[in-house]
Amino acid sequence: MKKLVIAFLFSVTISHLAFAQIIADKGSYRKNFNEGCLNMGDNEYDVALKYFLFAYKYDSTNANINFKVGFCYLNSATFKHLAENYLEKAILDVSRRYLDDDPGFNKAPIQSYFYLGQSYHLDGRLDDAMKMYDTYESFVKPKDKEEHAVIQHFKKQVQNAKTILATPLNVTLYNLGDSVNSEYPDYSPVITADEQVLYYTTRRPTTTGGERAPDGMYYEDIVVSYKDAKGKWSKPVSISPFINTGGHEATVSLTPDGQTLIIYRGDVGNGDLFYSSFDGRDWTIPQKFGSNINTEYWETHACLSRDGQTLYFVSDRPGGLGGRDIYRCAKLPNGQWSLATNVGAPINTPYDEDGPFLGADGVTFYFASKGDQSMGGFDIMFSIIDENGKFSPPFTMGSPINTTDDDAFYVATPDNKRFYLSSAHEYINKGDMHDKSFGDKDIYVGSVDIIKENPLALFRGRFTPGICDSLPDDLSVIVTSVTNGEIVGTYRPQRRTGTFSVIIPPGSKYHFSYQQNGQELSNEEIFVPADITYEEIQKAINLKPLKICPGMEITQDTVAAKIALNVLVLNNKREKKPVSAADVKMVSKGLNDYTAKSDADGHINGIALQAEKSYTLVASANGKSGKEVIFNTIGVKGAKIYDKTIYVEKNPEDEINLPLTIIVLNNKKQRQQVANTAVKVTGTDGSLFEGTTDAKGKILGINLSPETNYEINATKDGVTNNAVVSTKNIRKSKPFEKVVYIQGVSETPDNSSFKDGCFTFHFKYNMNEVDESAPQYKQFIDSLVSIKNAGQKIVLNLNASASTVPTSKFKSNEDLAKVRAKAALEKIKSSLKMRGITDENITIASNTFKVDGPAYKGDYLENAAEYEKYQFIRACITK
Repeated sequence: MKKLVIAFLFSVTISHLAFAQIIADKGSYRKNFNEGCLNMGDNEYDVALKYFLFAYKYDSTNANINFKVGFCYLNSATFKHLAENYLEKAILDVSRRYLDDDPGFNKAPIQSYFYLGQSYHLDGRLDDAMKMYDTYESFVKPKDKEEHAVIQHFKKQVQNAKTILATPLNVTLYNLGDSVNSEYPDYSPVITADEQVLYYTTRRPTTTGGERAPDGMYYEDIVVSYKDAKGKWSKPVSISPFINTGGHEATVSLTPDGQTLIIYRGDVGNGDLFYSSFDGRDWTIPQKFGSNINTEYWETHACLSRDGQTLYFVSDRPGGLGGRDIYRCAKLPNGQWSLATNVGAPINTPYDEDGPFLGADGVTFYFASKGDQSMGGFDIMFSIIDENGKFSPPFTMGSPINTTDDDAFYVATPDNKRFYLSSAHEYINKGDMHDKSFGDKDIYVGSVDIIKENPLALFRGRFTPGICDSLPDDLSVIVTSVTNGEIVGTYRPQRRTGTFSVIIPPGSKYHFSYQQNGQELSNEEIFVPADITYEEIQKAINLKPLKICPGMEITQDTVAAKIALNVLVLNNKREKKPVSAADVKMVSKGLNDYTAKSDADGHINGIALQAEKSYTLVASANGKSGKEVIFNTIGVKGAKIYDKTIYVEKNPEDEINLPLTIIVLNNKKQRQQVANTAVKVTGTDGSLFEGTTDAKGKILGINLSPETNYEINATKDGVTNNAVVSTKNIRKSKPFEKVVYIQGVSETPDNSSFKDGCFTFHFKYNMNEVDESAPQYKQFIDSLVSIKNAGQKIVLNLNASASTVPTSKFKSNEDLAKVRAKAALEKIKSSLKMRGITDENITIASNTFKVDGPAYKGDYLENAAEYEKYQFIRACITK
């Protein structure tokens, strides 16, 4: 049997427009037939179709020419549905002894039944498709097992289609509209994590060079579109002259931080995979992946893991399971990529796989497959990767995401609830209304609930210049892990929007440094608890104005104000869409009320504040008024900018009153009140309160939000301590009171002790380094030195423990305990070496590690003190 050939580079589409070569009627059936066969032999179905249609005009009853036309239509990307009419005529006169290239032969091949079955299959006529597959199989000899296997595969897909189409999922799909889509092919979308910038591939007359490829369509270009404050997409523009050329360039994937773009260049040979980085001004010249990835074969698609250490890509190189397979490479310490390994079953099958995409959680793996789970062509699947890198059996994304035609290149948002894809289909939404297609392939956005929400935080930042300034191109954000001091990444905002995004995993504390030309503008720490579901944190970084706008009134406030407020107005906590022209009112006792309207992006920047004042802030629009936000400037010395996010719609939980009182004391024994302590309360919902304790060491009336975790930082005379508060599962109003001890350790066992010859050090979550500056540690080392000086041998027993709180940094809790034991021993040896004692003088009688403590119930924030009793290293001197 001739295998069905469906070219799937990125868009091999038949166009009813003019082609690159001149195609004209040859004047007879024979000449047009012969010319069509020559092009069909080269898989140029678009050109072959033109000649076969000319031949068809001379003899429309000929079964052979009906087969040729139908077969070419079946191999198109957009006009497959036209094949059905011609193939139905072809099966009226078939022959076992088919003469392929003979214009005098007027019968169709037996394979016409199979291809008509495929046409019915694509059009959803599933029972008719099964009949055609059965009919064709009756002609296949029993010994031709390979042919029977192929037929059984397609029959299995028909059965899948019946099952899947009978139970469509609750999915909503919408066409992105004519600002993004056109009458030409628009496809392979990739999106930034905050969904503000969209890159995709197009084949329009405006592409670079404006030339047509051999398939008659314009060469591919990568374009970019931006979403405005009202959710409308801009008209696309070329991504960069450094990327687009006169040949093929197509989007492949974008890293979650939006800083690295993988592209396909297909103007030479089979094409190769390249990558480009955003440098703050433009995209860099694409660099080609090495020979472990690009080969003489076809590499079509790739994606990077969130940390950039693993690359998944597609290749049809020999040695796979069949067709195109997905491979995996790891980045080596020298920065090169390892040899590629086939990910194997259950992802790869004897059929084609394509379009890998790794979700922001690092474990949800999307891809497209033509395997036995498909209901026709490529279907989008997903699998979950476990901690050992093993893939779960794949699950289909179901209908209407998948159809009986090719569906691929699925891109999910960080929460796994929304997605972007390209398709030539019109989708039916609620109310049986078709979402209009603009022609050929279009880009769609949708929402789906079959995958659980990712447990991570999306930090959405935006640099905002002065009202009459443009955004400078030397801005950057340096993000560092507070836990281990390692740089997580350097992020540069989009030139047009000023936005950037950072994915923060649960159980992490990151330090953000906002910089311009290498100079720090400001910094902050963001804490994400271990037990979160998906959350978004929004941050506005307002740049100092460089220009005075024409006509701006220069008042004493604008010149001398050192304390200022920047406001971002959003519609509600769920959608978080900026609201323009919202009425914002700020009230403070003894001052005139302040009123203003938000700008097109929902901002009001540079509102002058006075020191030692308490303020109440509220926003309203369209007859709705949000919850009041209260903050104060008590104790603020010098310049300071406050960033506040307020909403114009109330949520049901806004009616729950959760006031927090913070009391700062010096220590647990004396319990003296500490005045003028700087306090910062940071919520996982993006909220931030900053204030100073009064003469009684208190801050009253901090409004908390339900279902939110908070970290409290109290700083006095350079000493900082922290505590946590959680409003999870609180269903009614209640007051909160939290005591923070500014000296010593708050709400946890003493960090270290040295008693009865044993040194004990307790760790914070995920930590594994002993604090050698602790007085108790120094006492312990002094004791060991005294033993050596007395002529005795140092003998130690070490015991390390990890609690049952799941670790996000190590493979397992047992591994964390083991690392603590090893790190402590190395620390002790290093300290003794500095005192002149070598390893030969130290004997380790035992070195054990364990996981201990109460079973974890997802309550680390509320019961940190209890768990941290079991997070320790203990070193005891043995006599």
